[in-house]
Amino acid sequence: MATIITGLFLTLVAVLYTLGARAHRASIRRFHRAAFVVGWTTAAVALMPPLHELAETYLSAHMIQHELLMVIAAPLLALGRPYQIWLALLPRAHRRTVASKFHNLRISMPLAWALHALAVWAWHLPALYQAAAAQPLLHLAQHATFIGTALLFWCAVLDRRREYGAAALYTFATSVHTGILGALMYLTPQPWYPIYGNSLAAREDQQLAGLIMWIPGGALLASTAVCLLWFWLHDIERRIVMREKLTVIHSRAGRAVVILVIWIGSAVLLSACNDARATAVALTGGNPDNGQAAIRRHGCWTCHNIPGIAGANGVVGPPLDGIANRAYVAGRPNNPQHMMNWIRHPQAVRAPTPMPDMAISERDARDIAAYLYTLR
Repeated sequence: MATIITGLFLTLVAVLYTLGARAHRASIRRFHRAAFVVGWTTAAVALMPPLHELAETYLSAHMIQHELLMVIAAPLLALGRPYQIWLALLPRAHRRTVASKFHNLRISMPLAWALHALAVWAWHLPALYQAAAAQPLLHLAQHATFIGTALLFWCAVLDRRREYGAAALYTFATSVHTGILGALMYLTPQPWYPIYGNSLAAREDQQLAGLIMWIPGGALLASTAVCLLWFWLHDIERRIVMREKLTVIHSRAGRAVVILVIWIGSAVLLSACNDARATAVALTGGNPDNGQAAIRRHGCWTCHNIPGIAGANGVVGPPLDGIANRAYVAGRPNNPQHMMNWIRHPQAVRAPTPMPDMAISERDARDIAAYLYTLR
């Protein structure tokens, strides 16, 4: 039933836009119409089978739905200017009045941002999320809230009557808070949504969902913020040239300061994102420094080539450089718990194996795993 309702609604939107575009052909550019078509297609892919069916089983598929709706479909639909298209469907006597009222209606960008942020965080609370997953109509309300608040936000951001500087700031702020939510979902060892199960596969699916929101979703938002910032700088330059109020030196100095701020901010963000040590500690609960000492104490260096360990150039076991980025360890998916089990009881995890049981304590296993997860 929910799929039928969604399909009918998408069809109605497409039909109304097509009729309006024919009547409004002279004032709507091909770019805007193409943006709407791509945005509508993206929304249809997100809301209809097979992705909709996969989302009922996999949290990661559900997260792809959300990102497609909020980060891709919503801004493209906003660029399509559907409100101008649909105005053409009104009687001529009412078009000017409605258009005037619409153009005077400008939703506050902070309010639009806050509503969208509230929708994202509220619907990902375990109680609300599970209720939506279990009830089709509530699930429809969830998706409608996501794309509705996203459209409000993107219409405010892409409104040419506003400064692009503020639009870049709020877009970047959105990438920050959604990235935090995705990181929490990825780093939390326990499943948030029992409806998907409590198995290792369910936990790995939750980690994948968190990564989807954190990395590709955040990257798209951050890239959009950079583009808006470029438009803002370009607009500032245009105003300077038109009004002839500032000299070329001032203009260059202003751009240099902005570029320097962007460079410093990017360096800080990249440094934080690439902090392998902090990530390793969060994943394992161990101490990488103690892990180096434990590796020497238990003789791991005699069989393996281990970066950062003096004399660790053994060839009996595989080299451990870049082990944090490997998909599999000892024939199973690479995750902290499996890594620690393998360090403590290799014969029980995968027999036969030349790696002996060294009576390593749980504390030492955590510390060794923490050090190994810094090797990227």
